[in-house]
Amino acid sequence: MNEFNEETTIADAALSRPERSQGAQTIRGLLVTREVGVLAALVALCVFFALTSHVFLTSTNILNLLRQISLLGVLSVGATYVLIISEVDLSVGSLYGFAGMVGGLLIVNGVPEIAAIVITLFFGLTIGALNGAITVVGRIPSFITTLGTLYLIRGATLVMSSGMPVSLPHGQGAAPIITYLAQGSLLGGLSNQVLVLIAVAAAGYFLLHKTTFGFHIFAIGGNDRAARIVGVPVARTKIIAFALAGLLAAFAGIINFGFLENVQPVTGMGLELDVIAAVIIGGTRLGGGEGSIPGTLLGVLLIGVVRDGLILLGVTPFWQTTLIGAVVLAASLIGGLTSRK
Repeated sequence: MNEFNEETTIADAALSRPERSQGAQTIRGLLVTREVGVLAALVALCVFFALTSHVFLTSTNILNLLRQISLLGVLSVGATYVLIISEVDLSVGSLYGFAGMVGGLLIVNGVPEIAAIVITLFFGLTIGALNGAITVVGRIPSFITTLGTLYLIRGATLVMSSGMPVSLPHGQGAAPIITYLAQGSLLGGLSNQVLVLIAVAAAGYFLLHKTTFGFHIFAIGGNDRAARIVGVPVARTKIIAFALAGLLAAFAGIINFGFLENVQPVTGMGLELDVIAAVIIGGTRLGGGEGSIPGTLLGVLLIGVVRDGLILLGVTPFWQTTLIGAVVLAASLIGGLTSRK
């Protein structure tokens, strides 16, 4: 009886603590999240580049930086779903170039623009879903599956283009919708590509953090077997995650075509590494179960700031790649320490 009274007294005392104590706990919890660490690193880098380059904080440079990272951001939003379920998609770079080539060839050969866009997005969705189906049904590691499709898609791009670039005819308005999305601007010079990223990120955030599907994504990444036992449709969810990554890769690819008004057979080569790096830097664990869309956007922005700042300082591209690799390693190390804590 005395024990019961003692426990009741402790519980009442805990409930009667001032709300500021709960607020302090919330703040302490936020301070150990990876997103806050990435944000702190981003702010530090911005301060450093602002002090070392008078161009960095100009509106022209900032707007250009945001446009440059937009398509990488779109790709990374899709990759976040795949990495949270403890899988990886190495084919997004090839699919990015393939989509631009397919859309370009369709438009150049007289297919109506809307139909060309729909067909291109369908290819992206289908290839992504096939990646997921092969991984799930064939029980093949997604690294192997998507490595194979990386080469298949790249080869298909080279075959259908005969190794030659495809360009929009200049001055004929062959693709007004795509070129407007890619080249247009609103709100005082803010590129439409940035607005596209904002829309994609908002939809991705809602789907991942506010829906049952998003709960299933985290459950599968946390423990595949436990998720299956409690009734989560593991196979279907994984296939949808890969399909979303493929859809967004195709979407980004056709916008890139509209911006450059041409596409090379090697477009997107190596881009998958930047995508994975951005998502990991943003706090998503390769082991699955952890990640967020805001964190991914911070990772994308961090990579963009590093590249932009180093270019302004006249650093060679070789060192840029080296430093980005160091950032990925540092983010992984910090993430591991944070997770253990």
